Amino acid sequence: MRELRQSARLGRTPWILLALTITIALFLCAIGGIASSDHVNPARVGSVLFQAFFSIAYMVVVIVGPAVAANGIAAEREGRTWEAVLLAGLDARALTRGKFLAAYTTIALYIVTLAPVGALSFLFGGVTATEVVTAFGFLFLLAGLAVAFGLAVSSLMESLRGALVTTLALAVMVGPFLYFVLGVGGCQVIHENWPDVEREAPIWLPLALTRADFGVRYAMILLLVPTIAILVPGQFLYTVTVANLTSETDDRSTGLKRWYLFSTPAILALAFVPMVLVAPHHRGEMTIICECALFTLTLFAAFLFAREPLGPSRRVRVMWERQRVGAIARFFGPGLPRTMGLVVVVSLGTLAATGLFGGYLVSNLSFAEGKQTHILFVTSYACAFLVFVVGFVAALRARGSSVLVTRIVTFGVLFLVAAVPWVAAAIGGALSSSGEREWLMIAAPSPFYAFYMMDQVREYATGVPIPMNRIFAGFAAEGMWTVVGLGLFLYARGRTAALLDAHDKAVARAEEALRAEDEALAAANANAMHEGAAAPSDDADATATSSASGASVLAATSDASDANAEHAGDPQPTSDAPSDDDGGRS
Repeated sequence: MRELRQSARLGRTPWILLALTITIALFLCAIGGIASSDHVNPARVGSVLFQAFFSIAYMVVVIVGPAVAANGIAAEREGRTWEAVLLAGLDARALTRGKFLAAYTTIALYIVTLAPVGALSFLFGGVTATEVVTAFGFLFLLAGLAVAFGLAVSSLMESLRGALVTTLALAVMVGPFLYFVLGVGGCQVIHENWPDVEREAPIWLPLALTRADFGVRYAMILLLVPTIAILVPGQFLYTVTVANLTSETDDRSTGLKRWYLFSTPAILALAFVPMVLVAPHHRGEMTIICECALFTLTLFAAFLFAREPLGPSRRVRVMWERQRVGAIARFFGPGLPRTMGLVVVVSLGTLAATGLFGGYLVSNLSFAEGKQTHILFVTSYACAFLVFVVGFVAALRARGSSVLVTRIVTFGVLFLVAAVPWVAAAIGGALSSSGEREWLMIAAPSPFYAFYMMDQVREYATGVPIPMNRIFAGFAAEGMWTVVGLGLFLYARGRTAALLDAHDKAVARAEEALRAEDEALAAANANAMHEGAAAPSDDADATATSSASGASVLAATSDASDANAEHAGDPQPTSDAPSDDDGGRS
C-alpha cells in the first residue's frame, strides 16, 4: 500500500499513461487506415487491428513489467531501508507477495488504460467480444509472469541501477525471442490443426480457444500446455525470490526442492504432448528432441542446486526440534548430499520414462527397431552423463568452492568435454592415412557422440554393416561417466559428513568451555558470598581462574574457526557461532 500510494502521487504517472495510450491509438489508427485503403473487408481490418494491438501490448508488458518490479527490492537495499522492512516482522513470503502485488497493480493499470484502444478491433469485426476479453485475460497472466521475473532478478541485486539494467537487458532479449518462437512459429502449428485460425496470427491462443473444436487435441494443446507453461515458471520465480530474501541461516532449500519435485511430472507431461500428437513416422525424432530438452532441464537443476549448503544450520535444526518436523520434511531441508541425490533420482526417472514412452509409441512402426535403437542411445548417454555432472557439482561444493566458482568451472568443463574430443578426432583423422571416420571413436567421451551412434544405425538400414567397435566405444564412455560420477558423489558425501562432524565437535568444545567458565564464575561468587568479603589473594585466584577459562574458550573458538575455514564457501554451517545460545558472552 505504501508503494502504491507513492506511485499514485507521482505527477508523471498520468502523463505517462496518457502519452502511451495516445501513441498506441494513433499507431492503430494508422494501421487501420492503411489496411482499409484498398476497400478491404472490415472484418479483415478488425483482425489486423487485433493482432497489432495485442502484439504491442505484449511488448509493453514484457519490458515495462520487469522494469517496474525491479525497482521493488533493489531500491530498498540501495536506500538502506531494507533492514527497517525486516524489523517490521514480515517474513520472506509476505514481503514477496507485497512487492508482487504492488508492481502487478502498477502494470495492470497500464493494461486497463489501454483497454479502450484494444476494443477498436471489435468494432470493425473479424473478432468476437469473447476473443478480445480472453486476450486481455492472457495479457494479465503474462503481466504476472513479467512482474515475477523482475522481482526474481531484483532479489539478487544490491543496487537499483544494476537491477534495472540487468532486468531490461534480459527482457529485451527474452521477450521478442518468445514472441517469434511461440507466437509466429506456434501459429503455423495451430493453423495445421485448426484452419479457422489464420496462419499469420501470432496472437493465436484466444482465437483457437473459441474457434477450435473441443476434443483430446484441444485439451492437450490449448488447455494443458498453456496451464503448465504459466504455472511452472511462475511458481519457480516466486520460490526463487523467497529463497533470495531468506537469511542464509534459515531454510532456503525446501521451497526449491518441492518445486523441482512437483514440477518435473508436469514438465514430463508437457513433453509427452508433442510425442503423441505428431505424425507416427516422426515420433522417434520428436522423442529424441524431448529427451534433449529434458536433459537440458536436468542440467539447469544441477546448476540451480549448486547453491545448496552442506547441511542445515543450528538455527534450522533447533526449529525442527521445536516444531517436531518429521523425516520427510527434513529430507527436503538443507543438505548437499540429499539434494544432489534427489536431482539424480528424479532426473534419471524422467529421462527413462521419456525413453520408454517414446519406444512404446514407435513400436508399431515398420522401422521400429531402428527408432528404438536411436532412443536407447540418446537416453542411455544422457543418463550416464547426468550422473557425472551432478557428482562433479557436488564434489566442487564439498571442496569448498563458492557457488559462482562452481557454476563457472562446471560450465567450462562441460564445454571442454563436449568440444575437445571432436577436435582431437578431427586432428587425428587429418593426420592419419586410414581416414577420418576411424578416428571418430576418440570423440566417444563427448555427449554428442550419441548422435554419431545413431548415424551408424541409419547406415545399417541402407545395407552398410554396423562397425560395432564404434558402438562399443560409446557404451564404454557411458560406463566411464557413470563410474566417475558415482565416485565424485561418494567423495562429496564423505567429505561433507566429515566437515559437518568436525564443525559440530568444534562447536561442542566451545560450548563446553563456556559452560566451564560459567561454573567457575558461579563458584567464585558463591565463595565470596560465604566469606562476606574476598581477600586480595582470593581475587587474584578468581582472576587467574577466569583467565584460564577465557583461554580455553579462545582455544575452542579457534578450533571451530579452523574447521569452518576448511569450507569457506558454505554459508550455513559457518554461520553458527556459540553466541547463539550463550547470550553474547563470547
